[in-house]
Amino acid sequence: SKLEMMHLHGNRLRGTVPIIASKGINESSFIADCGSPSDFDTPVDCPNCTMCCNRLQQCDTQDEIFQVETLAIKVMFGVLGFLLLVAMTSLLRKRKMTLDSSLFHFIFGLCTRKESPCDVYDAIGKDSVYCFFLSSNFTAWVLAIGVLLAQGVCFVFFIQAASLDFGAEKDWVYKFMCPRDNDNCTDTSDVNERGWIYFVILLVVHLTRDMVNGLKLVWGAPRYGLSRKSFQVLFGGIFLFSVTALALYSSVVYNIAVSRSNIELIFNTVILLFVTDLDEKLYETLHVVSPRWLDNVTKGVEATFEVIVCDVLEDNPNPDDLGTEIGRGDIDSLINACRRELEALKRERAIKMEEISRLKEGIRSIRENFISDQGKKDKEIDSLKKDILSIRDILKIERANNEG
Repeated sequence: SKLEMMHLHGNRLRGTVPIIASKGINESSFIADCGSPSDFDTPVDCPNCTMCCNRLQQCDTQDEIFQVETLAIKVMFGVLGFLLLVAMTSLLRKRKMTLDSSLFHFIFGLCTRKESPCDVYDAIGKDSVYCFFLSSNFTAWVLAIGVLLAQGVCFVFFIQAASLDFGAEKDWVYKFMCPRDNDNCTDTSDVNERGWIYFVILLVVHLTRDMVNGLKLVWGAPRYGLSRKSFQVLFGGIFLFSVTALALYSSVVYNIAVSRSNIELIFNTVILLFVTDLDEKLYETLHVVSPRWLDNVTKGVEATFEVIVCDVLEDNPNPDDLGTEIGRGDIDSLINACRRELEALKRERAIKMEEISRLKEGIRSIRENFISDQGKKDKEIDSLKKDILSIRDILKIERANNEG
């Protein structure tokens, strides 16, 4: 067939458009009213169309159709597999088995770069309910899992709304305008490179910390051996990294679906990133509503995870095994941490000594003032005694004169 263009949109057609062989050379070669909302309950069925339009003459290409939900499941399984592979690599390294892979050398360098072995609590977030995964409190775990599910469900809502289905009305915004009286379609999207640059900056600044910390937790989980603490750190790292990856994926697909200007792109990104702060907002709420309970939970986490060296020594009475448990990269970190602690103790001692000196000077000043006041009082008493004696002598003289 020599047919190069067929525009059937805006003609209130119904039914199914037959498959027609054409030699169309652009995305607007074959257009029909197969989009939503339609003038009828069911849009035109046109599997061979290059573009579908709705009753508002808003159109989009068939090439934009892809299963974002299915892709999201594949991405999350890929993330889970990657994290388990990282954990296995860390476990093998702890057992002195090497893997010659540049990727895992990079991960190892990222996860052990001058970090204290007591940074588990900091990595998962001291101001986030995700730290409850390190707790043994049942209620704390319920709250942490509840926030995790709430964030996941929110992101799933955005992902589902981001899919393009010409037969159903969703959030997807058609980006072409195809008037009936014009052979060409106009791209209505104003998103440019500057908008995407700001989009990337927002995601990098907001999500990088959680992704790196999640990776650190997964990498460091084998440090505790086969114990409850190891599983707590592993699950905390997997949950933190996974929900951040889901936030990244939903931000990308949703903005591709609905953002047609730079302002919309930034606005939608900020809204999606706000969902990632639910864990911190709940922590702040608990700090106001139940500060005593929160303090008990966090103190339990600190007592369990902040002093790693003692745990290692108890579990490894043989000093030769200490390096294996802690890891080569952690030895320097332990030494640096001890040095920092020693410097802090020295500064605290200097402050205390200065306070003691001030107290001694104060006591000395009070004693001197007391002695000075006592001397003045003694002089006053002597003066009074002299006055009394003088008055008594005068009275004796007067009495003698009266008797004479």
